[in-house]
Amino acid sequence: MSSPFRRFQWGCIFLLLFFIVSCSVHAVKTPEREKDLSQETSRLEKLAREDPNASVRAQSHLQLAFLYVNHKNPQLNYSRALQEMENYRSSAPGEVQTDDFQNWFSVLKEVGKLKVSLERMQKVNKSLSEEVAGLKETIERVKSLDRQMEEKRRLTK
Repeated sequence: MSSPFRRFQWGCIFLLLFFIVSCSVHAVKTPEREKDLSQETSRLEKLAREDPNASVRAQSHLQLAFLYVNHKNPQLNYSRALQEMENYRSSAPGEVQTDDFQNWFSVLKEVGKLKVSLERMQKVNKSLSEEVAGLKETIERVKSLDRQMEEKRRLTK
């Protein structure tokens, strides 16, 4: 295969491993912390939907986004964080969006692209695996036919 494709493939694998490790390395959390995160998420979601003040709704979307990528959150959700950042971006004035926000937004968009790319590669990998299995069966049948033909040749001599 081509070298850029291999680099992209390895990059996706390392990124996936990074996310897997980052999810599994967390220290054991008490149920209270998980409960607090869940309650805070619910509170912020309610504020983002129902608060009459637009700036409070926008700020709630931003806080939700950072909560979804918080290292203490046992249920990291990068796609939901991106969605909340998009909601914040559409509801907050441009001057409020800092460089840090833009950096996080860009990273989360890239993670989303990589996730889609990884899913596409997994589908291709699955179809190639099925094709390889089919080819193995064909090879076995050809080998069997070859053995049968060899047997017939020996018998006719």
